[in-house]
Amino acid sequence: PCRQYSSFALRLLAATVIATAGVAADSATTIIGAMLVAPLMSPMLGTALATALCRPLAAIRALLITVAGMCLVVLVSAALTAVIPVAADMETNSQVLARVSPRLVDLIIALASGFVAALASVRSDIPDAVPGIAISASIVPPLCVVGAALYEGAPDAALGAFLLFITNYVAIQITGAAVFLLMGLGARQFSSVGEQARKLWYVLVGIAAAVVLALLLNTSMSVVRTSEYERLIQDVTSSWLSDTSYRVKSLDYDDAGNLYVQIAGTGVRPSVQQLNKDLLAADVTCASVSLSVVNEVRVTN
Repeated sequence: PCRQYSSFALRLLAATVIATAGVAADSATTIIGAMLVAPLMSPMLGTALATALCRPLAAIRALLITVAGMCLVVLVSAALTAVIPVAADMETNSQVLARVSPRLVDLIIALASGFVAALASVRSDIPDAVPGIAISASIVPPLCVVGAALYEGAPDAALGAFLLFITNYVAIQITGAAVFLLMGLGARQFSSVGEQARKLWYVLVGIAAAVVLALLLNTSMSVVRTSEYERLIQDVTSSWLSDTSYRVKSLDYDDAGNLYVQIAGTGVRPSVQQLNKDLLAADVTCASVSLSVVNEVRVTN
């Protein structure tokens, strides 16, 4: 057991270092490498399997290993973020942004990944799926983002990334239970204590799934509303420039309601006041509107 635990800790430590460096470098390829090394899915599946077999002590042991692994990843990633030469920008880093706003599609991916992972653990004829499962499941990278975000003083980003991890954990418990029970692993008679412990765990997982689903629905709707709002702003701004020689070069609407517009062209500059009026007419409220102009001469044949 000591050798197994040390192997688990060393692999998890290596995966954390690789994933944190990948987040800091904004490198998807590096993070994929970390996913292939990370062993954290094993105790997650172990909890689901031990629960299906009505072995509460084994399930608790696997759960404690998972929690210890989580703590190790968060602490090590925070420490690495403190000393790494290039810090992860919580607002622009694509690897961070991909993990701080989980949506319903992430739950679907997690359920599919958990299903195949559980199936691969009881069937020897599908081992080729294991690397794909490791890549598709979001386990260690979100925890690395949690550690980095906590060090950078971005609690909202940390909570979002932790929600993604919990989404995957709950999905693995749901699909793991389904696969193991359908395979008949929990069919024989067990002690009343084991049966009660299994029922209690499934109730807790069900409650957690309902909470996660509600949070993901809220996040998904927020993303949709933001996308629609930004599309409306884009349409209003394009219409504002329709009678000029300018075009929208870039447009950014931040969480505080500040709109930053950059236009390119030549001639008389369009009125910012008119843009404000057009936005208000379209029921778009901005805390402020900032306009920058880039001189650009259009060449026509």
